[in-house]
Amino acid sequence: MSGYLSAIGQGLIFFPLAALLLTLPYIAWNYRRYGSVLSLRILIVYSFILYLICAYCLVIFPLPSGAEAAALSGHRMQLVPFSFLADFAKEARGAGSFPAAVRAVVGSSAFLVTGFNLLLTLPFGVYLRYYFGCGARRTLLLAFLLSLFFELTQLSGLYGIYPGSYRLFDVDDLIVNTAGSMLGYALEPLAARLLPTRAQIDRASMARSRHVSLLRRFVALGYDGVVWLALGVAVSVLLSLAGPLPEPLRQLGAAVDGFWPGGLGALGWTAYLSVCPMLLGGQTVGHRLTRLRIVEPDGRPPVWYQYPLRYGSLMLVLGGVPRLAALALDALAALPGLPALAPALLQLALMGLWMLALLFEVLRMAMHEPLFYERFSHTRLVTTIRPPRDPDSFYLPEGREDSETFATTGHR
Repeated sequence: MSGYLSAIGQGLIFFPLAALLLTLPYIAWNYRRYGSVLSLRILIVYSFILYLICAYCLVIFPLPSGAEAAALSGHRMQLVPFSFLADFAKEARGAGSFPAAVRAVVGSSAFLVTGFNLLLTLPFGVYLRYYFGCGARRTLLLAFLLSLFFELTQLSGLYGIYPGSYRLFDVDDLIVNTAGSMLGYALEPLAARLLPTRAQIDRASMARSRHVSLLRRFVALGYDGVVWLALGVAVSVLLSLAGPLPEPLRQLGAAVDGFWPGGLGALGWTAYLSVCPMLLGGQTVGHRLTRLRIVEPDGRPPVWYQYPLRYGSLMLVLGGVPRLAALALDALAALPGLPALAPALLQLALMGLWMLALLFEVLRMAMHEPLFYERFSHTRLVTTIRPPRDPDSFYLPEGREDSETFATTGHR
């Protein structure tokens, strides 16, 4: 039992790394397919990943020591089906009476190992039927392939890392593991009573997709940030290969950075956010991944100049206003006869007002209300996912998008 607990502990250690690697792609996939990220769906999928990691750790751990690994040779196999039944019969024959025989069989190592192998894959069948909607034949096939993967992992000495197999390839394990998944498939209706159906989860996701949530905006912005950084690296490499910039451009860049440190980056970021929707039909790369689109309040596509108005005003308020305020305070501090604390107090007051205004906009965003740059540019974000005509359909295939679907519903 301690060996099993130790292997599960190893799985719990590996799980955060797997979750870290999968989170961003999985969130993008959720927004792309459903238009929202549902916490219950995340819980179910990540628990499935955790289960697979723990099951895999139970198969490969404990690893052999160095001395044990050096002594390994050959690949051990047990190819007689249902030999565990012979082990049960052997235990029963030596017990005498029927109750004693039952106790002997249940307490034997053969029974415990068989029971463990049965329980090891039982959750697999539950997940396949409940969340992935697999039928009996597909569950049987996938269960067999998972069990075969486990046994080949043992037979190969962990894919050739060890010169021989430190675990026995047992055809009985293959049979019992597959049967365990099918048992889980049969018991799934009992577990499903405690949770909403997959259809209900998908309908809830579709309902939430009609609102452009705060998280959805930030996720789209994060993906655009990754693309912008990649473009910035590519442009920097190209410029370094092309040689020094012409003197007028260098002077212009120095003047911008002198007036507003980081201003060149802000201008480039604004240009990216403005040009992408012109080329991609009202979407940035982040919008495409999260299935959003920029439209006018009545659902029509914006005119080209509305994109730079939208993002230029955003950059101006986020970075330009604080810089202008700092320059004004520097000029104020240079005036003779002004108390020394006056500029600092005024700066504190202005920063407080600026942060309060941003907090107000964040609250408006959380309530799906248009933000200041959307009101200024006469644009807004809408979802590109259409509601299903068939109530039993939960999502549309990728590519079937319609930005006007929710443009007149009042959802932002």
